[in-house]
Amino acid sequence: MKVSHRTLLLTVAVLVLVPFAAGCGEGGMSVADGKRAANEARQPVGKTYWKVRNSLIDKVYTTSGAGGFTECADKNAKDSLLYAIDEPLSGKSKRQTDEQFVEAVKNRLNSVGWRLKPVGNKIQSAEKNGIKVQLRLLDRSGDEALAVLVVQGECAKVGQAKSDIIGRYSGRAEDEYRSSPASPTPVPTTFPDPHAAS
Repeated sequence: MKVSHRTLLLTVAVLVLVPFAAGCGEGGMSVADGKRAANEARQPVGKTYWKVRNSLIDKVYTTSGAGGFTECADKNAKDSLLYAIDEPLSGKSKRQTDEQFVEAVKNRLNSVGWRLKPVGNKIQSAEKNGIKVQLRLLDRSGDEALAVLVVQGECAKVGQAKSDIIGRYSGRAEDEYRSSPASPTPVPTTFPDPHAAS
């Protein structure tokens, strides 16, 4: 059977366009796949947060962590989001200076593999395996030193799920990192409902 030139061209066009179309769409990833990718990006950040945070509990006063997805700093990452967790910390002694507080935190984090170095005004930072840990010193509002512990991951592609995920962290909605006897180091696997009663 002789194949016409036109049939051959149509066959080639189909072979080229089918995989191209499969990768098209907003971000080339469905909402369901995007949410799975977001959750996969969240897990190592949450696990790192607990390791870092729990190493500090005898050195500083801790509260609880709050996590969420935000826009990436890179404006070209239009189909991506970044996950970060932060927690306020305070010194345990009124006599402790800000410098002593920072040094105590740095020494402890160094012992668990995070060598913080100054990267800006009142900011100490370390990064490895795509995760960044920062200590951001705040101005004192009372007698003790104050800071914020920040743990954040890399930008992750979430495709069409981006707007949905961002919407779920609107207002005061956030991922809670609160230890309990039943779950001492929980890392969320779902997304908050911004319409749920608080």
